[in-house]
Amino acid sequence: MVQPARQPASDSTRPTDATVLSILQSLQQDIVFGRLKPRERLVEEDMSARFKVGRHVIRAVLEELDRAGLVVRRPNRGAVVRDYTPAEMDQLYDVRRLLHREAAMRMELPGSPALVAELRGINDDYRRSCNDGDLYRAAGLNEQFHQTMNAACGNVFLAEMIQQFWLKTASVHSRSYATGNMQRILETIDEHDKMVEVIASGTNERLATLYIEHMRPALATYKVNHYR
Repeated sequence: MVQPARQPASDSTRPTDATVLSILQSLQQDIVFGRLKPRERLVEEDMSARFKVGRHVIRAVLEELDRAGLVVRRPNRGAVVRDYTPAEMDQLYDVRRLLHREAAMRMELPGSPALVAELRGINDDYRRSCNDGDLYRAAGLNEQFHQTMNAACGNVFLAEMIQQFWLKTASVHSRSYATGNMQRILETIDEHDKMVEVIASGTNERLATLYIEHMRPALATYKVNHYR
C-alpha cells in the first residue's frame, strides 16, 4: 500500500500569503496616496515594528513591490520607493495606450446589458463617495471600474498586463485623490459616463479614443509637478 506523502512540519515563522497580501496592499496604498514619497527609504526594521511581523515577512513584501515596479531594492542599501523620470513615464504611458487601445478594440460592442449596468453602478458609487468626501473609497471604485471594463476585452492576460502597468503608474493617476483635486475627480466621473455610453451603443474606435484621452491629464500633471 502506498503511504501518503508526509506533510512538512509547520513553520510559524513562514509568512502566510494573507499576511503578505495585507501588508502589500497597505504599502501600495501608502505609495499611491503619497504617504510614502518617491526615493523614500523603506526600512525593514521600521516596517517590521509597524506591522508587528518578522523582517522575513517584510522582505517578502518588498520583493513583491519590487516585482510590481513600485520600489527598487538595492544590494546592501535597502529599498526605496520607485521614482520614474518624465522620459520613463512617457514610455510607460506609451505602453498603457497600446494596451488600452487593444483592449477597447477587442471588446464586443454593444456590451451586454449586465456589463453596462455593472459599470454604471460602480460609477454611481464612485460619484457618491466623491460627494461624501471619501476619496480613499473613491480611488478603489475608480480602479474597480477600470478592472471591470478591461476584463470585458475577453483576454485575461491582456487585462492582467493592463493592471500591471496601471500599478506602475498608480502614484501618478491617483495623485488627484491624494491632493483632493475635486475638479479632476469629477471630470473622471463624466469621462466614465461617456465610456459606458459608448459601450452601450457606440464603436470600438470611439471607445479607444475616449480611453486614451482619459489618461492624458494625469501624465500632464505629473510632468508639471516633477519639474517644480
